[in-house]
Amino acid sequence: MIRAKNLTFSYDGKSDVFKNISFHVPKGEIMAVLGANGVGKTTMMRCMMRFLDLKKGEVLINGNDAIKMSNSKFWENISYVPQAKNLVFGYSVLDMVVMGRSQFIKFGHTPKKADYEKAYELLDEIGLSEFAHRSCNSLSGGQLQMVLIARALIKEPDILIMDEPESNLDMKNQLKVLEITKKISKERNVTVIINTHYPEHALRYTDKTLILGKDSYVFDKSHKAITKENIYKYFNVDAGIYDVEFNNQMYKGILPIAYYDDNRAIG
Repeated sequence: MIRAKNLTFSYDGKSDVFKNISFHVPKGEIMAVLGANGVGKTTMMRCMMRFLDLKKGEVLINGNDAIKMSNSKFWENISYVPQAKNLVFGYSVLDMVVMGRSQFIKFGHTPKKADYEKAYELLDEIGLSEFAHRSCNSLSGGQLQMVLIARALIKEPDILIMDEPESNLDMKNQLKVLEITKKISKERNVTVIINTHYPEHALRYTDKTLILGKDSYVFDKSHKAITKENIYKYFNVDAGIYDVEFNNQMYKGILPIAYYDDNRAIG
């Protein structure tokens, strides 16, 4: 479980990037972080991972103050999945996944047979076991993103933080990555936080949503947070939310209609 209380951050000590942000995500739930460009989504996540120092507030990991945790203990609880587009690797897929166990391998030692077996199991779970001995450089963006997810999961974290995992992927691979993420969260009881630019993905795949604005925020169950009113308030966009039936299940979609520039509707 992760809980944030009154998170406030400033680069210069004067102007706050965000102020008094509070939320909580229980074990086995997924939270989306939404907001327009420049409101501090990535900055907030960097603060949660201790890459940046908060001006005020605290982050609790399973009830423990993250700031007071040792570095090793903190990263035993949390795994981070970066965007695959920024990364180039010459390692094999199997070695890349095993690297997720690095903090448990003593300096000067090599991974054990059990580490490789666990990596194979994870690759099989996400449907990439046949690529185990291929170079990561030969993979598609969607395949590499799933390898990075496996690398994050091999140390069995309580919390998984993902930075725009579906960005720069085609429609099919976006769905594959999100379906695997949801499956992992529910079956492994992992708390997941996803920074995303896609409100429709948050509406479909996440339990809760945090929408950041310049001077305010909303945090609620996703279907309550992602409304036409909040899309207008936080994105300055008029949009329709509609229902689609497929295979006897109902899905929600979002149709952006117009954006506002100098109070003029364009679209």
